[in-house]
Amino acid sequence: MSAQIPDGFKALHLPDDFVALVGPLWLKAEGEKLRIGLPLEPRHGNPMGWAHGGLLVTVADMVMGLGSGHATGIRWPHPTVSMSTEFVRGAKLGQWLEGTARVARRTVNLCFCSCDLVCNGEIVLIASGVFKVPEIDRIPAEMRDKVMGRWGG
Repeated sequence: MSAQIPDGFKALHLPDDFVALVGPLWLKAEGEKLRIGLPLEPRHGNPMGWAHGGLLVTVADMVMGLGSGHATGIRWPHPTVSMSTEFVRGAKLGQWLEGTARVARRTVNLCFCSCDLVCNGEIVLIASGVFKVPEIDRIPAEMRDKVMGRWGG
């Protein structure tokens, strides 16, 4: 049994082979806020029947990286500089996992973020990280117009 996708979420297909292994991730833009979710399927589980910790860390990394892109208006990878996570409780397979990035500070070069991953109304993981803002002139010229702006905008 797999969780239902909440109303208003759209599949986010990224040209990222690793993320494609666990996704697709689902996205919903609400003004300044970008919600990222994933229905937890059996393939996401560990031998104990819960979502694998590596999956949770991957989702948190994507939530904060995509949230950084939403905050900067550059929908291009914001590489992870550093990241810290704390597991709070298990995330049950068959449920919806969701997170929203909070950008605490943004400089010309960096975004300082945090997020909570929530499953069934309970926090399962807390994370914080620093993400590199891409240099626009290093984005391939043919891609620049396509990646500028926020999701849903």
